[in-house]
Amino acid sequence: MTGSRNTLMKLMGENMRKQLHASSEMKGTLIPFVQSGDYFYKKAMRAYQQRNLDKAKQHLERAVKLSPEEVDYICQLAAVLSELGEYEASNEWLTFVLDDLDPEYYDCYFFLANNYAHMGLFKQTEENAQKYLNHEPDGEFVEDAEELVDLILFEKSEDLPQELGDEEQLILEHEEARKAIESGRFSEAIDLLENMTDAYSEFWPAYNNLALAYFYDEQYEEAIRVLDLVLTKNEGNLNAVCNLALFYDFLGQHVKRDLMLERLKNVYPIHPDHSYKLGSTFGFLGEHELAFHWLRKVEVTRHSWDVSFYHWMAVSSFQLDRPDLAKRYWNKMKELDPSNQVASVHLTKLEDGTIEKDRVSYRSQGTEVEGEKEKKHDYHARMTHLMLLYTRRDAESASLLQTYCKRKDEPTIIKELSAYVALTLSGEPVHVLTEDNEFTVSNYNDFPEHVLSGMRVIAELEQANISDSELHELIATIWLRCYVKLSESKQSFQNAKGTAAAMLYLWKKANGSDVSQTDVANTFGVSTSTVYSYRKKISSLLESEEL
Repeated sequence: MTGSRNTLMKLMGENMRKQLHASSEMKGTLIPFVQSGDYFYKKAMRAYQQRNLDKAKQHLERAVKLSPEEVDYICQLAAVLSELGEYEASNEWLTFVLDDLDPEYYDCYFFLANNYAHMGLFKQTEENAQKYLNHEPDGEFVEDAEELVDLILFEKSEDLPQELGDEEQLILEHEEARKAIESGRFSEAIDLLENMTDAYSEFWPAYNNLALAYFYDEQYEEAIRVLDLVLTKNEGNLNAVCNLALFYDFLGQHVKRDLMLERLKNVYPIHPDHSYKLGSTFGFLGEHELAFHWLRKVEVTRHSWDVSFYHWMAVSSFQLDRPDLAKRYWNKMKELDPSNQVASVHLTKLEDGTIEKDRVSYRSQGTEVEGEKEKKHDYHARMTHLMLLYTRRDAESASLLQTYCKRKDEPTIIKELSAYVALTLSGEPVHVLTEDNEFTVSNYNDFPEHVLSGMRVIAELEQANISDSELHELIATIWLRCYVKLSESKQSFQNAKGTAAAMLYLWKKANGSDVSQTDVANTFGVSTSTVYSYRKKISSLLESEEL
């Protein structure tokens, strides 16, 4: 059986190279100095013939970007991605051709079959090989496709179908969950990954992605619980330690973050993927020297064709007082993606001497608008965490909140809530530092009315007959969004009971409850007309919110 697998792998590699060579011979004469899709395609073919697959991939991506409907370019890109082992990405391009550009480009079925065979998904391999044979009975790859099917049938005869079927299902479900996370469908990803970890108790990538899905869904305690479980069962899991350090840093739990950081400083990875993960994690945690060290280790691998990689290298270089090296990396980033504004902005500021270390972040946004959206999401997530601490009366977090209040770069809206929650949890005065002022709050009368009115609504919601997790969800999805909107214009909530009743009504309706306005009116001791009036006001606030 080992021999058949080797034959299968050899066959697939030869097929990809044959298709690339055949297609490259069909192209016309190179026109120098014209950066068209054809120009980059020719450069890709030269790089491929020199077996520089990363360079070929880079040029093909540029060619496809310039000529997005050129099927040949896309198929060559898919072929190179396959040789690089990026089978999922290759399949996405091949499927795109069949679904959106040319459903009669039947060679794509053959290459899909090749990729699925590499991935161990033999059912999909056979299906796509058969589709190719059905559509192209006299096609160029008929013999290869038939041999591929024969090899799959041989594998099936070796008493392995059930085991391989389980592996196929696992790979497909994990890929589906990963795509759900990337698309922002966190609840869907959580359901898939929970089922996966139940069925495969030692499939660690599923646990790590489950933690990410929980975290992005602002279920921070669940995210940390999952990673703690991983490290209990698999102590050396690097991804879990890295993610846990980043989670603690985001949540301001610096003592726990530093414990994870010390563990990471004693890690010496061999695999490039681990060096890449470790280096990027050190960067986000502000450990610039270690970030530079581990990222530099993977510069000669295919990770170096990732635009983010060069931004991280540039940032770590600049933070280590090596501006010339930073300039080189940002120029490389711009060369890979000429439309990327991040590189251009940093290079301009570097040239005119206006760049500042505290303004150079490992996070790279494509545009100012995207940057503002990320900032909004970031402080929304922080405020959600603040309210979780408040509703659970976590007294140990008071010192953490004090640090929020002393950071000049934290938005005022976060400092106000941090100070209120810290005062509630500790009963001690809270020192607040802003860019223009510093002051101490020692009692609730020191807070502006929009803060006090918001917390009065929270107090009313805490009396409702709902669980802690439901209260937290209601606060995150309705109360917080309204609070942010009102605070921006220093407006306050009116009638805490009426507002709380309306919020509870809207939240229950959104979750499929058949509750009536009269029901919630009775719960809070207000009239049905009051609930109706405040429901309209809150709905208007939510509709006007810039998401």
